[in-house]
Amino acid sequence: MFYRVFFPLWLAFWLLPFCVVSRADTPSVAIVYPEVHEPYLSVFQEIARGMEQELGKPVRHYLLNESDTVTAERLINTLKNDRIDVVVTLGRAGLAVAKPLSSVFPVVIGATIIRPNEVPRGLTGISLTPAPEAMFDHLIKLVPNIKKVTVIYDSRQTAWEIDHAEQAALERGLILNAKPTENLRDSSELFQQILREVKDNSIALWLPRENTAMDEQSLLPEVLREAWEKNFVVFSSNLDHVRKGALFSLYPDNFGMGRSLANLALQQTQSKGKFESVKLLRDLLVAVNLRTADHLGLRFSNQTRREFAMVFPTR
Repeated sequence: MFYRVFFPLWLAFWLLPFCVVSRADTPSVAIVYPEVHEPYLSVFQEIARGMEQELGKPVRHYLLNESDTVTAERLINTLKNDRIDVVVTLGRAGLAVAKPLSSVFPVVIGATIIRPNEVPRGLTGISLTPAPEAMFDHLIKLVPNIKKVTVIYDSRQTAWEIDHAEQAALERGLILNAKPTENLRDSSELFQQILREVKDNSIALWLPRENTAMDEQSLLPEVLREAWEKNFVVFSSNLDHVRKGALFSLYPDNFGMGRSLANLALQQTQSKGKFESVKLLRDLLVAVNLRTADHLGLRFSNQTRREFAMVFPTR
């Protein structure tokens, strides 16, 4: 892997106001992420801007290139020479170097799906998996009469997320009907059963972000078609499903995520890298399919509409 410091002149001018107000005791923060093209580059840069606003000072960028063979030891030496206090790694490539870096620096990981069993000891971070609490809060806000949420999930992939969701549902007075499956045939039968049993719109169907139990080509269109015909709610952790007809989804607020990662970085420096926790993503934006909402008879206040960061169909 290759790395290099990336700090363009225009960014230095843009950050000048932050440099003026920065506190002398704020740690020096590095972000390490893969060298990528658009649109992914803009995502990482937006995260960096959020971090810089929260810290009140610039962060230093170190890019990873898999075509080279530079060792983690060399990266560690560069970070030492640059007097870095704490490192934030982004993406899967960043996660791959997080463990060796954590032997020397406090490390925070982010901008990738992180399952609890993937996190090395001594690390903290934020997964791209949307927090079920946020999903359910928006569901209740948009469709107050919902009482029960059904989810079909791959037990090998998403069980940890569903465990978290069960507690979140309980705290909000919702019943979570979670049905595990391990293959597409069984999941298809479960979906067919649920579609037959749906009687009214007090039940919602949740489609998790990582869901190999869902056949996107044949089963998803059938589920959305049945939802339209029977007037019940389908919401998803996958933004693309809203474009196809799901009522709403939540997707990452990259600037807000950057601010949260900066706060974790400060906690890591204070605890000297001993703070261990993986948080689910709460910095989220709302996408809504207004055509589906209108079909369901939902009416939103002007205040609620202003909270929609993205609407479908696009005009």
